[in-house]
Amino acid sequence: MKKSIMSYLVCDSFHKNLFEVIGDKYTVSMKKDTIVVDIDEGQEIIIFRFGVFVCWNVSSENIRLFREFISPLQVESYDTVLSEELAYEIGSEFKIEYDNITLDEDSQLAKIAISNSLAQNIKLQQFEEYIIATIDENAYIPRQLAQSGKIALGKKDIAKKIGELFIVKNKINLRYDLLDTPDFFWYFPEYEGYYEKISKYLEIKQRVDVLNKKTEVIHELLYMLSNEQNHRYSAFLEWIIIILIAVEIVMGLYGHIVK
Repeated sequence: MKKSIMSYLVCDSFHKNLFEVIGDKYTVSMKKDTIVVDIDEGQEIIIFRFGVFVCWNVSSENIRLFREFISPLQVESYDTVLSEELAYEIGSEFKIEYDNITLDEDSQLAKIAISNSLAQNIKLQQFEEYIIATIDENAYIPRQLAQSGKIALGKKDIAKKIGELFIVKNKINLRYDLLDTPDFFWYFPEYEGYYEKISKYLEIKQRVDVLNKKTEVIHELLYMLSNEQNHRYSAFLEWIIIILIAVEIVMGLYGHIVK
């Protein structure tokens, strides 16, 4: 019988006291940095510090109640919640086909190992959407520069745009560690095969490589805007020098005429 796996990305991170607060209502345990919540018999929720939780065979009503309960514990909650659904069943061989996972053991550690891949997948999806939206929003800048030879933004607007792009680049770079092999597998290396197989199916490594290349586009936009700003500042200084020289010449001529 197939059961559901629901992954949710709801916020940037959870409060540090998440474990203690959840423990007041649910049965919880900690495996490395991962919190496992026993909702009901056969229903488990696995929570990751970066705002993701993965529900194994949890009813929609229990998910709703849990989301309401942890809402005050979310840091920088997102207006749009990302979610993804897969199915799983217990069989004789571990495999994944057509978004259906077959587990060869119904253990908590196996579910945590797989949940690490699912959590990275949905966080990566957020990064991808963030980068695409940023590139689309600023696609006019290189076109404008190619057509007119300059960017039709004021000095203050260029500075703000540089700040916006820098924030995007930093958010991605500072969170790249989330896409590395989790520390969980230093303690439970025998379960790393689950993680690697699901990660390969979700093409996480290839998508990270593509994300890196798209981040380079942001870097190029930053470089372009910085050059434009420096060029404008240099031109401004040149005009000041020209005006000062002109004033000095006029004053010299005036002095000569007076004499």
